[in-house]
Amino acid sequence: MINFGFWNLIIVIVVALVLKNNWRLDDAEKAVWKNSLFLKYSAIQWLMQFFRQPNVNFIVQAFVVLVVTRFLCYTGWLVYFLNQPNPPLWDFKWFYVASKLAHQHLSPFNVEIFNQSFCTLMKVCGFIPPFVYPPNIIPIIWFLGYFPINTAFTIWIAMHIFAIGLALWAANILLESKSLALRTICTISAALIYGLVRDLQVANIAILVAVLILWMFILARKHQDIPAGFCLGIALFKPTLAALFILYFLLKRRFYLVIVSVVTGAFLVFLGLALTDNSLTQFLADASRGFPLWLKDPSNSPYLSITRLDLMVLGPRFFPNNPLIAKFFSDLVVLILVGFVGWYWYLQQSLTSWSKTIYLTEMVLVSCLSIAINYSQQTSTVMLIPAVVFLLNDLLYQIRYCRFYLKRISIWLAGVCSLAVQTAVIHGWLIGSLANRWNVKAGELPYIMKVTIFALPSYAILAITVSILFLAISSLHQKQNTLEAD
Repeated sequence: MINFGFWNLIIVIVVALVLKNNWRLDDAEKAVWKNSLFLKYSAIQWLMQFFRQPNVNFIVQAFVVLVVTRFLCYTGWLVYFLNQPNPPLWDFKWFYVASKLAHQHLSPFNVEIFNQSFCTLMKVCGFIPPFVYPPNIIPIIWFLGYFPINTAFTIWIAMHIFAIGLALWAANILLESKSLALRTICTISAALIYGLVRDLQVANIAILVAVLILWMFILARKHQDIPAGFCLGIALFKPTLAALFILYFLLKRRFYLVIVSVVTGAFLVFLGLALTDNSLTQFLADASRGFPLWLKDPSNSPYLSITRLDLMVLGPRFFPNNPLIAKFFSDLVVLILVGFVGWYWYLQQSLTSWSKTIYLTEMVLVSCLSIAINYSQQTSTVMLIPAVVFLLNDLLYQIRYCRFYLKRISIWLAGVCSLAVQTAVIHGWLIGSLANRWNVKAGELPYIMKVTIFALPSYAILAITVSILFLAISSLHQKQNTLEAD
C-alpha cells in the first residue's frame, strides 16, 4: 500500500480535503434524483441506506482517498524516476533515434540503417525491433533531434503529463452532468485506466493520439470540421488507433472533415519522406522488410506476447500449433464484433433519419474497435476513456428517466468490471507478478495460463464492446418508446 511518511501523509490530507469539497451534487441533479423511479427500487434503496451508515461511508471515503493518493504518489515518483540522469528510456529510444536519423536525412525505416544508428546512440547492439511507424510521425518527433537525449526525454515526459491533463479535461466535457461529485468520479475513473500511467512510464505516443481523438470528437460535435480534421489528420501517425475514424466519418457523410484529415495526413507523410530523403516506393519496400522482423519480437508476436490485448491474439493463444485455424478464429471473432457494431450503427442512423450528428456511443464503439481489431498494447487502453464517460452517462440517464431493470444494470456492471480489468491492479500487479514465474519470451507460459489469466485484457476489451453495444441498443428502444408515448 502507501508508505505513510511525512509527505505521503500531507498528500493524503490534501486529497481528502479536495475530494470533500468536490464530493457533492448540484441542486438540479438533486431535484431530478429526488423523483427518480430508478432510485426508488427496493434493492437500490437498501444499498443507499447501507452506504449512508457512518462506518461504511467512512470506509468508502477512506478507500477512495487512498486510491487517489496512491495514483498521485506513483505518478509523482514515476516522473521523478524518469527524470534521473540515466532513466530507462523505453520506447523513447526509437523515436529519438528516428529523429536523429531524419536530421541526417537518413531513413529510419531502413532496417540496417536504424539498427546501426541505434547501436551507436544507445549502445545497445544485436537484434533491435525496427522502426515501423509511418512517415507522418517524422514531423511530429522532428524537434527531439535538436536536443541531447536527456533534455529531449524531459520535454517528451512533460508533453505526456500535459496530454494526460487534456485527456481528463476532455472526459469532463463529455460527461453529461455539471455536478462536482460526478465530475470527480469521472476524473478518477478515467485516470485509473492503465494506459495513462503506462504510456507515461514507457514514453509511448498512445496518449497523444487519444487526446487528438478526444478533442477531434469534441470539435466535430460542434460542427467545427476544419480543426477536427486537423486533429484526426495528425493522429494518423499511429494509424492502428486513428484510421478507423476516417471510415466512420465517411459513413456519417462528414466529407469536409475527412478531406481535411486526409490532406493533413498526406502532407505530413510527404514531409516525413522529404525530411528523411526517402520516396514512397522505398518506404513501402523498407516497411515490407521491417514489419515481419518487428513482429518476431516477443513483445509483439501474437504467439508470445502477454502485453498485447487486441482480439487478433485470441486465435494464436487457443491454437498455438495451427496458424491457419488460429487466424480463422481471430478473424471470425473480429468479423462478428464488427458486424454487431455495424448493425447498431444502422439502427441508430435509421432512427435519426441518417443524421450527420456525431454521437458519443458511436465514438466509443469506434474507439473500442480501434484497439480490438488491430495491434494494440497496454498503452492503447487510453482509448477507453470515452467508454468510462459513456458508462457514467448511461447510469445518469437511467437514474433520471428510467425504472430499474436488473438485466440492464447487470450488463452495465459487466462493462464496469471489464474496465476494472484495464487498471494497473490487473495489468501491473496480477499479470505482471505472475509473468515473472516463467520465461515468457521463450514461450514457456503454460497453455491454460495463456487462455485464462493472461488473456483477461483481451476478453475485457471484447466484453466492454459487447456491453456498450447492448446498452446502446436498449437505449435506442427506450428513447423510441418515449417518443411514441409522447
